[in-house]
Amino acid sequence: MYDVIIIGAGPAGMAAGIYAARRKLKTLILSRDCGGQMALSGGVENYMGFSLISGADLAQKFREHLESIKEDLELLEGKEIVNLEKNITVFAAQDKTGALYYGKTAIICSGRTPRHLGVPGEKEFLGKGVSVCAICDGPLYKNKDVAVIGGGNSAMGALYSLSKAARRVYSINLGKELAGDEALKAKVESTPNITFFSQAQSREILGKKSVIGVKIIDAKNQEKLLPVSGVFVEIGWEPNTVFDRLTEKNSKGEIKVDQNMQTSVAGLFAAGDVNDAWGEQIIIACGEGAKAALAAGRYLGQAK
Repeated sequence: MYDVIIIGAGPAGMAAGIYAARRKLKTLILSRDCGGQMALSGGVENYMGFSLISGADLAQKFREHLESIKEDLELLEGKEIVNLEKNITVFAAQDKTGALYYGKTAIICSGRTPRHLGVPGEKEFLGKGVSVCAICDGPLYKNKDVAVIGGGNSAMGALYSLSKAARRVYSINLGKELAGDEALKAKVESTPNITFFSQAQSREILGKKSVIGVKIIDAKNQEKLLPVSGVFVEIGWEPNTVFDRLTEKNSKGEIKVDQNMQTSVAGLFAAGDVNDAWGEQIIIACGEGAKAALAAGRYLGQAK
């Protein structure tokens, strides 16, 4: 029996673990991996204390901090949680193998998963030219032509990252213009090897053994075939809440929380990109994880 079970080990989950353990709460973190979306980010320029650091390096520093705590904190990786239940006052998290982990409180920090286009060729060529991670796969396309589908911050980050390696990067965006961080937008729009297709719809990803092109309908309703070796799908994310049938969600499927990260279920908290609080940033996720851990400690104190 743990005082706190934390599901997920991204910025929110690791921060929650550190703050819970410092409160001398017996804490267990369950996660498929360590670092979450942060570990897939390129250059992070807005995290306090670092003018520039890669997401992978920042994730490693978070992990080292986590592992420096020798008491009251346990991290189990390779654990995919498939169900979360509450029996009166005890939470039970079940992993894919059927193993159960029990806690007096729980904090959901499971983050988000990428959305898919649903067009022909996307599923067939996933990992064969179709990617959802420009940081992971970008180096494979040095001096090649690629396309990025999407128009938000994740798409702009992919465009800028890929432009440094690829020969030509096509931006395919349903909207009239890119939307998101203005500083990043300015960098992307001033990059010479990025070609923009606004108000354009992706229709099909073509290939043989791997991707050879993407078919689009442009703003003039004309069909175009862009010859590319890679297609990066960056159309946003969905909260990873498949295992959670307990909490109240909003229309986007995000877990509703109050100012203390408390969900609709007593003793159950949610922090980071999985909840409905505004702001998907590493530093915000860390703050929410810390607040959720402190709130869990207060909840346990009141329950005694």
